[in-house]
Amino acid sequence: MALLAFLVFPVLFFQRATEARKVSDPAFEGAAAFRLGTTTHPSQPGDSAIPQELQGFEARCRAQGGLVCQGFDSSDEFAAARYPRSGLYPAWDGAIRGTMDTRIKASGSASLRFEVPSHSAANASGYWKQEMGKEFREETAFYVQFRQRFSKEMLKNNWGDTNWKQMIIHNQSATCGALELTTVQYYNAGFPTMYTECGSRSLFSNNGQPPTKLEQGDYNCWYGKYNSKDCFYYPVGEWMTFYYQISIGHWGKPDSTVNAWVALDGKLYKQWIQMPNFILSADRPSEGFDTVTLLTYMTGKSVGIDHPVAYTWYDELIVSTQPIAPPTPSSDAQSPTAERH
Repeated sequence: MALLAFLVFPVLFFQRATEARKVSDPAFEGAAAFRLGTTTHPSQPGDSAIPQELQGFEARCRAQGGLVCQGFDSSDEFAAARYPRSGLYPAWDGAIRGTMDTRIKASGSASLRFEVPSHSAANASGYWKQEMGKEFREETAFYVQFRQRFSKEMLKNNWGDTNWKQMIIHNQSATCGALELTTVQYYNAGFPTMYTECGSRSLFSNNGQPPTKLEQGDYNCWYGKYNSKDCFYYPVGEWMTFYYQISIGHWGKPDSTVNAWVALDGKLYKQWIQMPNFILSADRPSEGFDTVTLLTYMTGKSVGIDHPVAYTWYDELIVSTQPIAPPTPSSDAQSPTAERH
């Protein structure tokens, strides 16, 4: 049976919200963001997407092409946002579980921390919604970068028959739709994969038909042969950087490219997604990618499951029309007293 037949991940659907349904919608948590201006010359697929020089957050924010640079450093931003603005939105029970963590951070004065409590539903933590500063349609390209860290509970808990998502790039009208690129943990296996179109198509080689690679590029993560040498596994208690290049050709045609890299703290990029000649689709031809969502959403998560409280942290979210350099070592890596959990 084709692998794709059981790789459909039902995902969170964000409809255009009204004030009356905000509490029931997954929530986003806010942090300090500042716009850096736009460029009228987006990078093309042939341009170098993998800078080799490590740069600090401020240097990356000042680089050409920057649209959004979110440092999660201002306490003013850690309040419930008003749709459709960027910021924090509540969890399934109306609580804001994205908090400002001044102890564990990649840079600056703080990071965004999400808590996943025991006996929680699918939208356990709420989420952070970030407008990208521009809508990317056909024949455009953009780059997204963020840093993330996981507690051991986030990686080791028994979540039941579900998996957590890390990030979704989408149109603000919906996260579960044709116009969607989601990064998700693969079946609690400890490593990331990607999908599009509500999980109906995964970013695997050979169109998802075995033999197929779940991760490509610098990794040879073959389906059914997972190991730490050939697959990128999330480290516990360490910052890592996720970096994406999305080059859009034409909706519905095999002329788009999706590339993704990961960098351990203070290290250079290693590619884990390499999808040339990829088909990207849109619900409506006039729409494009305009939103990044950071979240812990777990489709079908049961409130009956008793598990330890888990945490994940986000920092240094950047959106640009130009390649983004890998970051210098985090504040945690430079501090001998940084907490490792």
